[in-house]
Amino acid sequence: MPRIAVFLARRLMFAAVLMLGVSATIFFLINSIGNPIELMMAETPGITGEVLDKMKAYYGLDHPPIARYFLWLGRLLHLDFGTSIIYNQPVGSMILQWGWQTLKIQVPALVIALALSIVFGITAARRQHSRSDFTVMGVALLGQSLPAFFLGVLLILVFSYTLDWLPSYGAYSTRNPLWGSPLLDAIWHQILPVTMLTFFNTATLTLLMRSNMVDVLKSDFIAAMRASGIPERRVIYVHALRAAFIPMLTYLGLLIGLMLGTAPVTESVFTWPGLGYLYVSSIHQLDYPVIMGASTVIAFMLIATSLITDVIYVLIDPRISLE
Repeated sequence: MPRIAVFLARRLMFAAVLMLGVSATIFFLINSIGNPIELMMAETPGITGEVLDKMKAYYGLDHPPIARYFLWLGRLLHLDFGTSIIYNQPVGSMILQWGWQTLKIQVPALVIALALSIVFGITAARRQHSRSDFTVMGVALLGQSLPAFFLGVLLILVFSYTLDWLPSYGAYSTRNPLWGSPLLDAIWHQILPVTMLTFFNTATLTLLMRSNMVDVLKSDFIAAMRASGIPERRVIYVHALRAAFIPMLTYLGLLIGLMLGTAPVTESVFTWPGLGYLYVSSIHQLDYPVIMGASTVIAFMLIATSLITDVIYVLIDPRISLE
């Protein structure tokens, strides 16, 4: 069996064991608060014990915690996340619907941030200690220092309330979409949340790219390429960029894996109907199946992207050990 296949099989086994442990941790931590049906109905006058028992049975909460975990795990293997207590809808379909809205702002923001960070990071590294370098570093450090909600509120105040150019909330207009086009209306609503996410992602990625590129440009293999007459643009944008990009993969993997986990702040500021907004509201309403399902999907995405990142490391840099 090829070494890459053995490496991949080992990583898959580790990911499966890790996912099992994470699922158990999520389940028992959330169940430690008590039976959600009893908590929700504690302030409901006139509820009878018979009705309470039927509700527990309907949502599978009439078994001991360990038995419930294995029942939940068995359904989870068949992609059955249960039924929402508040919305009375399948949790799986809710995660798909609300998660798609989250990805609509997270993915464009990450792609734009990656492109900008490469340009800014290379520019700053090539002109180290120049005005361009100090400007890029200053803006990037500002981006890391500002609270996310502050920038979101500032964007709303300027572009929604003062200039009245962009909508301040929601993913679409309830009436009269922009220029009669639902697609343009959706893009119109995406601009502010995507701008907020792009700013913060670009700040961190630019600092990483600049730091990595400075080290790479001082390395011996770059000096040898320049001495051999290879064009400067090829040296910078092919060989140096490839070497500088490898350390960024870990952070990119975390960003992709935590797309859904970091969504609540942005979606709360802009009242965006995504999974983060659903997650926060479910916690407030003790919607146990939705909390369980969303937490599991977030954990799975993080583990999956970590696995994919490990494989990409090996493919783009043969020096990395497969052991």
